[in-house]
Amino acid sequence: MSEAKIGRTRNGGGVPFLNASVRRGTARVARGSELRYEIARTAREWSALAVQWNELLEESRANCVFLTWEWQDTWRSLQERDGDLLTICIRGPRGELLGIAPFHKVDYTLAGAVPYRVLRMAGEVDCGGEYLTWIAPRSCEQQVSAEIVRALRALRSEWDLIWMPKLPSWSGAHQPMIEAMQAGGLTLNKRANSFTSIALPQDYASYLALMSANRRQQVRRMSHKILSRPGVEVRRVRSSAELGPALEALFRLHNERWSAAGGQGVFARNPKEKAFYERFAPKALAAGWLALYVLLDCGEPKAVQLGYVYDSTFVQLQEGFDPNYSPHAGNVLRARVIEDCIRSRLREYDFLAGVSEHKRRWLGRQRVGMDLLVGAPHWKTLPIMRLGLWPTGAYLRPRSPRLAGEAGADQG
Repeated sequence: MSEAKIGRTRNGGGVPFLNASVRRGTARVARGSELRYEIARTAREWSALAVQWNELLEESRANCVFLTWEWQDTWRSLQERDGDLLTICIRGPRGELLGIAPFHKVDYTLAGAVPYRVLRMAGEVDCGGEYLTWIAPRSCEQQVSAEIVRALRALRSEWDLIWMPKLPSWSGAHQPMIEAMQAGGLTLNKRANSFTSIALPQDYASYLALMSANRRQQVRRMSHKILSRPGVEVRRVRSSAELGPALEALFRLHNERWSAAGGQGVFARNPKEKAFYERFAPKALAAGWLALYVLLDCGEPKAVQLGYVYDSTFVQLQEGFDPNYSPHAGNVLRARVIEDCIRSRLREYDFLAGVSEHKRRWLGRQRVGMDLLVGAPHWKTLPIMRLGLWPTGAYLRPRSPRLAGEAGADQG
């Protein structure tokens, strides 16, 4: 058992790390009921959460593909040191799992000299994860959040700052967390972050009708020009045999796209992110979440788009196209993917973070989320919080050169 392993809301003491086979129905916690926190640090303690993780996630307002057990465990499997994991687990009076705050510890420096210990959300770096927050059932968010903050205060010798970017504040899932942090004496800095999504109508014709006449004609014309060519087709990956070649096409075309623009794609820049896709995609395929589309000309991939379908939403992650083929190949594939999403009765096509004219032309609407930086209750965090410094700026940076290179970068 690791240090600071167990806490409880009354009378001190604690209980052992409970077996993951404990089950529950819809979570209900009576006012005044005792909650306990546990800290999972080792691979064994982490794995014990597998059975209950997704069930708990589905009961929460934080429910998204980036917080699923499959995403989180794939990310953990690529980490070099389990000792950097710090997952706060909240259990109810009967040992039922009621909350999870999956953190990992990252070393930062201020101006390259002063060290800071920063907690970041598991499943964020080296994979493109967004919307990462604490998991708690809707029915007891306030109680669970308060207990997580109590655990954080008990562990304050292990951290200085908590960095939680790209939070979907429109969901409301963050509010109990923020209220608990404020009540617990933690210092908070918040800033707006913009995201883009498309609300999908009932049919593709209705979707096109929402565009301007010129844009609608443009989409139809470029789609017909490419898709009417002999040997051109769009396929969605449905089997393991198709998955490997489609991923290789994604990695290659993604890098070719960025190289043609004078840059470097994320898969070439960060081999760990490439490895994440290789490990997670088979799990997503088995779960029915993978949405990997390939535009082929006589069997040769010319454009690829990868996303995940989860909770009636298509989440768009990465794409690539052959810059020496038609300049419209990526757009033609996007149009076909959107059409397939509508046909599948999905409610949303989510571009994730960022706003651009390109997304707007596809009827993407801006929505405002936020970045959150939290300071521990001690003097060392005062300069950071009072000066409004952020971990994406020039002064507060990860010690790791690889993470420093990714800080503030988009998914490119």
